[in-house]
Amino acid sequence: MQGKWFHRIVAAMLFASLLTLVAGVGRAGAWWDGKWKYRKKIVLDTTAEGADIKEALTDFPVLLRLHSGNFTFANAKSDGSDIRFVGSDDKTPLKYHIEKYDPAAEMVLVWVKLPRLPSASNQDFIWVYYGNGKVSSGGDPGGTYDTAQVAVYHLDEKEGSPRDATAYGNHGKEFTGKLGTPAAIGTGITFKGEGDRLVIAKSPSLNFSKGFTFSAWVRMSRPQQDGRLFSWDDGKQSVVVAVEGTKLSCALSEQKKKTVTDKTVDLPLSRWVHVAVTWDAAKGVTIFTDGRERLSQKHGAAFPEPAADISFGASIERMHSFAGDVDEIGLSAVSRSPAWVRAAAVDQGPETPLLSYLEEEGSSGGGESLTIHLLVVTARAITLDGWIIIGVIVVMIALTWIVFFNKFIGLRRLKRDNAAFADAFGASDDVRAAEEVEGLADSSLLRVYGAGLEELDRGLDRMGGSGKKKIGPAQIITAFKAALDRAAMQESKRNTAGLLLFTLSISGGPFMGLFGTVWGVINTFAGVAEAGEANLAAIAPGVASALACTLMGLLLAIPALFQYSYLSAEIKAITADMNLFLGDFLNRVEEEYGGKG
Repeated sequence: MQGKWFHRIVAAMLFASLLTLVAGVGRAGAWWDGKWKYRKKIVLDTTAEGADIKEALTDFPVLLRLHSGNFTFANAKSDGSDIRFVGSDDKTPLKYHIEKYDPAAEMVLVWVKLPRLPSASNQDFIWVYYGNGKVSSGGDPGGTYDTAQVAVYHLDEKEGSPRDATAYGNHGKEFTGKLGTPAAIGTGITFKGEGDRLVIAKSPSLNFSKGFTFSAWVRMSRPQQDGRLFSWDDGKQSVVVAVEGTKLSCALSEQKKKTVTDKTVDLPLSRWVHVAVTWDAAKGVTIFTDGRERLSQKHGAAFPEPAADISFGASIERMHSFAGDVDEIGLSAVSRSPAWVRAAAVDQGPETPLLSYLEEEGSSGGGESLTIHLLVVTARAITLDGWIIIGVIVVMIALTWIVFFNKFIGLRRLKRDNAAFADAFGASDDVRAAEEVEGLADSSLLRVYGAGLEELDRGLDRMGGSGKKKIGPAQIITAFKAALDRAAMQESKRNTAGLLLFTLSISGGPFMGLFGTVWGVINTFAGVAEAGEANLAAIAPGVASALACTLMGLLLAIPALFQYSYLSAEIKAITADMNLFLGDFLNRVEEEYGGKG
């Protein structure tokens, strides 16, 4: 009997361990959220055959162009509010905002913040999820950019002044020009060269003392006469990015020091060109076109900080007008690296080699409850070390339930047979009347009764046996009582076997869970420290994974506490009945045999 249950317990342990292993391995292919019915993988290629980016970038806003060739509009909401983006781990939501969603034209322009864009790799990817009619928009324009990006103008407005997409809110305060021009990215603006300009007010966020980056898409149909793309001039200090003829240059004037770059960077006519100008204290001014460095020139002074508004398209006095089309103007308070400028130019182009859109995948899990959904999300967040601890706890949970059901069924049978034997024993004054009772194999009273009669018979045989030492009734009763105590002790050990597992689970389960929690929290904050960014989306999955260990520890300890309490009460009742039987049996044997010599 003991061997059979031992094999069952071992099999249960192996099965529980297998389930834990499968759950841990299977989480890699899980669906981020079952409420979304469709998803698509977007592969990022920064190798030489792709975008050719030689430096890893962090918090990079990538432009995705979804159209009828790579996106099924019928599977998403009519306004695109159900679109979500998730990292390659299939559990980290990414910040994003939609610049344009036009289901009639089947065109989507959406900006997604990549926590990391690796260099020279085609192994990284993100997920786009859609197909959930019960959610509202999750876009976060300000969160799409890093803190150094102080202004971004998509120039997609239909009326009014262009608005800043960053969290700084450096919206245009004055605009004269034409909106709605078909542009490199959606729509842009046209400056006619007659004093048209976009003006933004000076603000504390527009502080370029630590670095400067101006970028824009530009298209000219004719040469310029000192047309200013960027103008920041108060008469004493100035920063000017201008085009003379077709040559792009940058001029910096700070107190009595002035730097004007060589006019060697040519802008082709009648096509969109990505223009970027950067400054830092070490390298000076660098000019890029289409993501390639064209010129670098030292500037021997600090970056000018004019006390004036910034103007695009002309000077504040409406002089030095630029004639042409402009799209996607950006300002950064750092000098963006050549890799960053390269990635922006390649990614924002109409046919980017950076992105590859794979086939759409469908899911039938759209109807799961919120509780199930959250459990699935938590399971996907659990790391390998967490699964190891949870696996040990699961094995102990399986063992406690197996032992509990075994004891529960065994004690019920024992109580039933004990009751039947007690009735048979009490039905007659003959101490041996219950000796012929059958069918009560689970009765502990019957086993103790049998052990007592066996010892009694041996004593009586020794009294009457030929050639054997004669013993008196007192010695027989003493031996009989010792036999009863010995048999009762064996039954008590049988009844309490396995209860140690419950005490270990009650006392050790919470500590095992706590160990996993502390370990998980340490790993979470170590990951945040390594990434150099702390946000709720990054911390929450790791904390949920850590707390899952505590939950499992409690799921072990709490049921074990109730199981142990119930079994202990049952065993105490059985022990009390045993003691009553022992006293009655001993008294009757003393009455019947104690007086004989």
